[in-house]
Amino acid sequence: MCPVVRCQTQKVVDDVKTLCGGQIADADTVDAMVSKVNSAGFLAVAVPGENRQVLLTPFGDLGDGTFLDPKGQQKLIIDHVKQVCKRTDALSPAQSAALETKYRNEVDLAMSLYAADKLPDAVVTTYGSKSGSTVKITCCIGRCSLNLSNYWAGLWRSHWVLEFAEGAKSGKLSGTVRSNVHYFEDGNVQLDDGTKFACELKFSKGVGESMAAQVMEYEMEFNAGMEDIYVSMSEQVLQGLRRRLPVTRVKFDWDNKASVHKLAGELRNS
Repeated sequence: MCPVVRCQTQKVVDDVKTLCGGQIADADTVDAMVSKVNSAGFLAVAVPGENRQVLLTPFGDLGDGTFLDPKGQQKLIIDHVKQVCKRTDALSPAQSAALETKYRNEVDLAMSLYAADKLPDAVVTTYGSKSGSTVKITCCIGRCSLNLSNYWAGLWRSHWVLEFAEGAKSGKLSGTVRSNVHYFEDGNVQLDDGTKFACELKFSKGVGESMAAQVMEYEMEFNAGMEDIYVSMSEQVLQGLRRRLPVTRVKFDWDNKASVHKLAGELRNS
């Protein structure tokens, strides 16, 4: 998670404590709430003593406040309010036995190469599990970009699940992509969009390369659709709004209800 999002989360925590008081917003309650926010937002935390980051996601939640580091085969002890990893600890024998590493490593490498090319500075965390002969690989990608001097920030989250029988030549791939863009100069404007994909994936290039190639196709398709939305907004909605602003750069009189209703009607008609 990028600094602006981290800062915003901590400010919300401070406001909740002020509004609710210590009896309602006690440490355990606040920690549980922020844990859900961090997990839903794919918070990236640095692993102590290592030059890498791990995403906190619902797929890595071990249920006791800790999160799985699949690459390090360990669990992360998190300070959720400060949004940092305090230390690592060993997995239980049962948790270690549930991990699948062969295909996980293959997919993680291929997806990391894809992300480095198309989503610089993104963090990739890949989970692997096996039940009988069925292998399940879940890959999560998270990236935050910001430009505080120009008052904008963006968050990209996607996760992809591949299930197949060990040794099979194909499997079922499904995924979800979400993108959030936030502009906050003299206001608060957000664009939040997402979609889902699914297909039968043939392993023509090996499991990892085939998955990465299909994910790239889907995510670039989603990205192209977002660009079309921006063009449409710029040429229609925003241009229509700008025409209502005087050249004197005096702010629009939102307290004048007649003007507001007239503007809304014109935007609907356009």
